Amino acid sequence: MRWFQLLMLSMVLPFVVSAATPEGAEIELQTNVIDLGVLSQEDDKQIVHLSYSNTGDLPLVVTEVATSCSCTTVKHSREKLMPGERGSMTITMDPAKAPEGMFYRVLKVYSTARSGVKHITLKAEIKN
Repeated sequence: MRWFQLLMLSMVLPFVVSAATPEGAEIELQTNVIDLGVLSQEDDKQIVHLSYSNTGDLPLVVTEVATSCSCTTVKHSREKLMPGERGSMTITMDPAKAPEGMFYRVLKVYSTARSGVKHITLKAEIKN
C-alpha cells in the first residue's frame, strides 16, 4: 500500500510545483494596428494614447519603444507595472515629416514580457 501512495505523490507533485511557479510578465496591447486615416502634410501632429496591461504574474517593465522614422515618437513609463495593472504610451506622428502616399511604420515594443517584442503597425494615407 505504501508504494501506491508514493506512486500517487510522484504523479501529483509536478503539477503542484508547476502551479506555484511564476510564469513571468506578459504585455497585452489595446490594439496592434493604429489607422490614422487620410492626412495632409499640413495637418497637425497626430497623438494617440495606447493602453496596455500586464496579464502575467510578475512585474512588467516596458524598456523601449523603437520607431522606424523621425516622424514618429513614443513616450512611455519605465516603471514596474504589477500583474493586472494598466499603463499607456503616447504615440505622436508628424504628417509634415512623413512621405506622401501610403504610410506604414512598425513600432517595436521591448519589455520584460516572456513573449518578447510586440509590434504595433501605424498606418495612414498622406496627401500633399
